[in-house]
Amino acid sequence: LDYVGRMYPNIVRIWKAVTVNQVNGVFGFDSSANIGKTAFPAIQAAPSFGSSFPNVLGGGNGGGDVANPATLACLIPCAIDQDPYFRLTRDIAHKLVPSHHPLQGKPSLIHSKFFPPLQGAQGKMSSSDANSAIFLTDTFEDIERKIKQHAFSGGQDTKKKQEELGANLDVDVSYQWLRFFLEDDDELIRIGKEYGSGSGEHWSTGKVKAKLVAVLKDLVEEHQERRNAVTDEVVKQWMTERCIL
Repeated sequence: LDYVGRMYPNIVRIWKAVTVNQVNGVFGFDSSANIGKTAFPAIQAAPSFGSSFPNVLGGGNGGGDVANPATLACLIPCAIDQDPYFRLTRDIAHKLVPSHHPLQGKPSLIHSKFFPPLQGAQGKMSSSDANSAIFLTDTFEDIERKIKQHAFSGGQDTKKKQEELGANLDVDVSYQWLRFFLEDDDELIRIGKEYGSGSGEHWSTGKVKAKLVAVLKDLVEEHQERRNAVTDEVVKQWMTERCIL
């Protein structure tokens, strides 16, 4: 919020470049939408342009292409739900950059995979539902309880069926989470083969959930230790506006 004033000139330029019809067409708004909804896409788009960060990316000096943030290209990692904002941005990007910008100002995107909630694809992570996700402030007991009780299983109903058919890895939340958090790719492949065939060490849902609990406990413990070491002074230092190039 403190920094938005730096971006305001570009926000205004984007407002001028985008019509209400364009915003309505992209986001499905109609005349009942409040002005905040139609105005927000410009705020989302502004960080796509290096000129929104004159000191951070240019040291406050606009001399030469290397030091001029207005000529820098932008790569945005985001989930697919953010894509409409930047498609709109790409349509008007040429109006906000110098004519010799290498990409005419158009930002490039890397679409990341959605992280499934504990309830599976039909659920949704929400801070209002403590059992929909693992939070970095959770205790070890919370982590174990949530995974064991709420992580959607792709395993079979009985041991016999599990050994015959194996688990559906595509819908099993514990396995899907291991795809994100387990560092050892060879171990992940082995777990997938065992769980998917109902054989070996990780033949059952309980075994896979136990593995995920162990992985998450280590991750959360390390994060909490680092977070506890962060002081207000450290935050202030990191948030201080400065050139990073």
